[in-house]
Amino acid sequence: MEQTIKAAPEPLLEIKNLKTYFFLERATVKAVNGVNLTLGRQSTLGVVGESGCGKSVTAHSIMRLIKEPPGKIVEGEMLLHQDDGKIVDLAKLNPRGQQIRSIRGGQIAMIFQEPMTSLNPLHTVGDQIAEVVMLHQDVTKKGALERAEEMLDRVHISAPGQRLHEYPHQLSGGMRQRVMIALALSCNPKILVADEPTTALDVTVQAQILELMRELQQEFDSSIMLITHNLGVVSQMADQIAVMYLGKVVEFADARTLFHNPKHPYTEGLLKSVPVLGRKTKTLIPIRGMVPNATDDIQGCAFADRCPHRMQICNEQMPELKLMDGNGHLVACWLHE
Repeated sequence: MEQTIKAAPEPLLEIKNLKTYFFLERATVKAVNGVNLTLGRQSTLGVVGESGCGKSVTAHSIMRLIKEPPGKIVEGEMLLHQDDGKIVDLAKLNPRGQQIRSIRGGQIAMIFQEPMTSLNPLHTVGDQIAEVVMLHQDVTKKGALERAEEMLDRVHISAPGQRLHEYPHQLSGGMRQRVMIALALSCNPKILVADEPTTALDVTVQAQILELMRELQQEFDSSIMLITHNLGVVSQMADQIAVMYLGKVVEFADARTLFHNPKHPYTEGLLKSVPVLGRKTKTLIPIRGMVPNATDDIQGCAFADRCPHRMQICNEQMPELKLMDGNGHLVACWLHE
């Protein structure tokens, strides 16, 4: 049977060999250590992995929100394909410069993990959304507040005219997360980076937030980079999934392929350790051991000590991401050489 090759979506953001290190007094933390990712237009890319694998640092690197020092992007490119045909390397921009400030919020926006630490407790939610609108669009304060009220209505917040004048502490956790989405989408960005957007929410509100993100993605024709440790969330949302481990991508595939035919032992371990509602026959199998320290100098595969299929070469040489098929399934594992 002849294999069909899927047409890849036009790239919107290309990350090539990104390395973000934190230079501490006693050691250098290699939080992101050679990441390659492509986010297509009008698509959703899920980035998954355990805590400490570099997901959030990748997101903050894209937004140029890494605190320098001790953090620094030491190598790599982050190529943003703009609507006018120009390509901007975000890694080369001054993190405090005017160009990145116009891109951040205008073309790329971020939903942070904990809204209470991202929203200013001293200002009303309306003023905070209006400030972003005024920064990126030529509107008056009145016009910006009208846009803020419109966005609160778009994210299904009841009585948006009233909520406009309320402070973050007056809202529930689910409402604050909706305000963060309204804030992020207020200037119609092409890319929405969502860092664990549903972690602190109960299951019902979580489902509502995901449905809302899907609706708004279709409405604004935006692309989403969804960063999470929750495989259930990416199974609902993502077109393609990248699995990260200790600062590197170890597997990349479309969502259906990854869930039905995982190739990397780490991905298999993640899937086996996820509880499934109604499944009584299979026991959950946790991945043994711990993620190595990001300060360690590892010669071979970083997953080798935890891998049930470890071979001698795994301790000696780092495997590279290799193409497995014509559908773009990439795996970094010696088992498939």
